[in-house]
Parts: sequence; structure tokens; C-alpha cells
Amino acid sequence: MSEKQGRQKARLQMSGNVLEHVEKCGSLQGFWASRREKLALMKAMTTQGLIVWNKTIGKYELTAFGHKRLEEYRHEIATGI
Repeated sequence: MSEKQGRQKARLQMSGNVLEHVEKCGSLQGFWASRREKLALMKAMTTQGLIVWNKTIGKYELTAFGHKRLEEYRHEIATGI
């Protein structure tokens, strides 16, 4: 595996972990990253249209696109692709 492929796989895994955590908890509270990293991750996920703040319930939620990306991630994990 090339260095570029390794970085791409690491980013995919990080995105999948973040999406799973947000789906479960509605935030990154309790996630292993530093506060600065969490803020950057949430900003990136929001900018990419993967998560959105639900003001009514006071939590982040996955968008339809976020759910799609999470399912793709889970499929890749399950099949080893």
C-alpha cells in the first residue's frame, strides 16, 4: 500500500469513527480526540454536509449524505474492501 493510499484509508476510518460516534451520542463528547481536533472534525463534517445541528433536540445528527457515507464505511469494514 502506498503512502497516499494509507493516508486515504486513515481518513476514511477517522470519518467513519466520527460518524458512528455522532450517530450514537449526538456529539463528540467522550471521543478520544483533543478539544481542538474535535472542533476541527465537527467543522469539517458540517462543511462536507455529513452532519447538521438539530436545535430542537440540542444534538448533531447525520444528514442523508452522512448516513450514506456511514453505510459505505460499514460495508467496507464488513467486506474488507
